[in-house]
Amino acid sequence: MPKPLLRWIADRITEGGPVPFATFMGWALYHPEHGYYSSGKVRVGEDRGDFTTAPHLTGLFARCLCRLVTAADVALGHPTPFVLAEGGPGEGRLARDMLDGLRDGHPSLYRRLLYAPDEASPALRRRQEELWAPHRGRLVRWPPAAPVEGLYFSNELLDAFPVHRLVSRGGRLWEVHVAWDGTRLVEMLLPPSRPELARWTRGGADLPEGCEAEVNPGVGPWIRAVSAALARGYVVTIDYGDEAARLYGPQRPRGTLLAYRAHRTSEHVLADPGEQDLTSHVDFTAVIEAGAREGLRSSRLLTLRDFLVATGILEELASLETSGLSERETLEARRAAAPLLLPGQGMGDSFKALVQARDAPLQALPLDPDRPLPCGDL
Repeated sequence: MPKPLLRWIADRITEGGPVPFATFMGWALYHPEHGYYSSGKVRVGEDRGDFTTAPHLTGLFARCLCRLVTAADVALGHPTPFVLAEGGPGEGRLARDMLDGLRDGHPSLYRRLLYAPDEASPALRRRQEELWAPHRGRLVRWPPAAPVEGLYFSNELLDAFPVHRLVSRGGRLWEVHVAWDGTRLVEMLLPPSRPELARWTRGGADLPEGCEAEVNPGVGPWIRAVSAALARGYVVTIDYGDEAARLYGPQRPRGTLLAYRAHRTSEHVLADPGEQDLTSHVDFTAVIEAGAREGLRSSRLLTLRDFLVATGILEELASLETSGLSERETLEARRAAAPLLLPGQGMGDSFKALVQARDAPLQALPLDPDRPLPCGDL
């Protein structure tokens, strides 16, 4: 017996014909009742989740972001209020750790701070409210009624935006659509559903024959909304991805789209809609270009490792020696941070960090891994 969302999707396609993969992905993740995120099925963490994130690996991630926030506050001249917004807070753990850290370590900033979660899922909002209860007086809704000063950050947000899938065949681009064959969902190649998709290039170059790529149409509207809400401040985007010229090609002939369930990846992206996460790498060239159209200046794209080194993770690791932790707890804290710092295929290299600024100095932030901001500067 098909599950409710699969039946619903099959009915829509039977009535209206095949749909672009982006439409299917939007249904699978964000259908109001049965979508993976909207329904609250999403679970994060090493033990019980479908995937884990940097904040779940180590609290040092939040402490580095706190350093960035305090530097941004100085650069903006200590505005009142300083609005700290987060796109896609998930279960709310990163925000809780940051709010705890700012309350305990930077009380003067905390008293001026308002935290604004940019969250679409009612189910996740209910979980977040419980976790953030000690900071209830600091919470406000997003978007603001008028442009504000502060910092908007996201960690693994854009990778969950629905994407169009393009394939190069016979010297032209085709788009992957989703059809219903009477018993199951299947892929079908059709002409691009939008004119701009037919003109898409990989960093100015054609997509090699037989290769696949994803195009994320939600990046432009998202950054337009975020930049419109900022009178002055910064946008910090952390996610796995790269610049367009390096993202797609023979090294990734099937693109980057994957399904996640119980910490296992799969290319069966049409299976069990609403029951698994769907995600693709972020084209940071598109983020930079979209930001430029809205008046945002961009830093150079950093690996997550370089970003964390610049914002003081090595100093935070060193401070563990005098933190009162036991030797075993100190070793465990170092082990937890290792995937963010070691070279190779881990988060430290596959994840990138981009900082964009509106009417605010990029050079005032700690963004050079060769010149990290010392603890005393905050």
